Parts: sequence; C-alpha cells; structure tokens
Amino acid sequence: MTIHPLPEQARDALLTRQIPADQPLDAWPVDAPAGTSDALRAACADITRELRENKGWLVVDTGLVGLDDEQLCSASWNLFTALCRPVPQYRSGELMYPVEVSAAPTLASSHYSSSSRTGGFHTDGTLLDAAPDLAMLAGLSAADEGGETVLVDAGRLVEALAESAPDLLSLLEEPHPFHSGDNAGDPVMLHRIVSRTASRTEVRYLRRYIEQGHRTQGRAMEDKLVAALDAWEQLIADPAHQASVLIGRGQLLLWDNFRFVHGRTPFTERLHRRRLRRGYGVFRTA
Repeated sequence: MTIHPLPEQARDALLTRQIPADQPLDAWPVDAPAGTSDALRAACADITRELRENKGWLVVDTGLVGLDDEQLCSASWNLFTALCRPVPQYRSGELMYPVEVSAAPTLASSHYSSSSRTGGFHTDGTLLDAAPDLAMLAGLSAADEGGETVLVDAGRLVEALAESAPDLLSLLEEPHPFHSGDNAGDPVMLHRIVSRTASRTEVRYLRRYIEQGHRTQGRAMEDKLVAALDAWEQLIADPAHQASVLIGRGQLLLWDNFRFVHGRTPFTERLHRRRLRRGYGVFRTA
C-alpha cells in the first residue's frame, strides 16, 4: 500500500478551523477552510488527479497523529472540504458520520456502519438520487485485529465479465430496482448496476438492495440475473482484484465511489476500538 504524505507546508490550513465535537452531523461545514494555502491547493490538485485519472484511490497521511480526537476530526474534515464539496450520506442529511461499533445506531440504514460484521461489497450512497463522486474514511483508531477496508476496481470486473460472459454483463447494464428494506415507505430506486461510456465505467451496487428491490415490487429475480450477480460476486471475491487497507490514526482513505466497490474484513475489539469518520463528496472542479 502506498501512503501519500501531506506536505508539511499544506498542514497549516487544516488547523485554522475547529469544529466542536458536539456539532450536529448534518451541520458540518461544506466550504473549504478560510485562508487555504497555495501548498494545500497544490496538494489537493495532486490528490484529485490521482483519484480521477490514475489509481482511483489513495491513503493520505496528514502527519497530525498527535492531535486530540476533536482536533484530528476537524483537520481531516478541513482536508476533505478542500478536496470536494461534502454531500449528505442519508436522506436525513448527515454530512459527517461516525463509523464505529454502537449498540444504538442513530439510523436504520447505519446498522452496518455501527457493527463489526463484514457485510456485502457495495458502492456508497447507492440509494441516493445522486451518488457521491468521492468517499472518505478518516482514521482515529484501529481495532486489535482486522477491520481492513477492501477495495475492488469494478472496471477490471467489467473487463473480465465482458470477455467471459458478455450476455451476463448486458443484464447488469439494465435498470434494476433497489430498496433497503429498512423503511417500507422509502421509494424503490431504479439504477443500472454498470454504466459504460467510451471513457469510463461507473457502478452502483449492493446485492441485498437489488434482491430487496425485487421483493418490494412483489416479483422474483430472473434466473439469468441471479447468475449475473453470482458471476459478479465471484469476481469481487477473487483476491487478485482486491486491495486491503488498514486505516491508521491521522490517515484518510479516499476513493472514486463510481469506480470501486468496497467492503471490510471482520474485526475484534479488545483494548482498541475501530473508530473512523466518513464523508461523501462531489469534486469541486470539472
């Protein structure tokens, strides 16, 4: 794993804005911190280029591991807002969200974020009208064992499926119903799992939502669609397609949310808890 160190000259602007620990989750600032330096702008341009044109994901080390939790959350958020404009993660408006084990998650749709289980590979914001360009996890602490985030480049999966089973890939390019199953009153969303243009492949995915979408509409999934999803999941599960990342304190994992599906390994907390802060964003520049 390659870690992208934030230049020392770029850190100063991250310390100029302090966000209170009790700031409502839907009221975190969406503007970049005032007085953003040329060094920070240059660093953000390099990060954006890596995300949009090259690898598609990276780990940024802020070098601010010695800050307390409130200061580190603020600094991480300030970097995120310099990179992109944060957008809500849920229909209830949360901009920043704690990803850590909790006995009482605040949202029905956050059970996975508040648990230690693995869950299915997915894209973030799958049920939103407009999914975010960028996803971010900022590290406060890692668990005693496990808890790696696992990224899979869906473009590679599409290439493999186009070669081995183009008829199954064509099914993934058709609109399908998505529903969480958590709130019966939520609308069924129709999305293509795979969307391709001449220059880019984009994905929206969580198998459970697709299965629930069909149930909510009162119809069974066709056998061929089940076969297509099975083939897709088999490719995702291939270690050759996976990159595992353990996010350390003071580090931000950033990835192109339309290009990658992700999951996580199970983890064990004894002396140390896995504590992350999540953000979704859209790029500020075209």
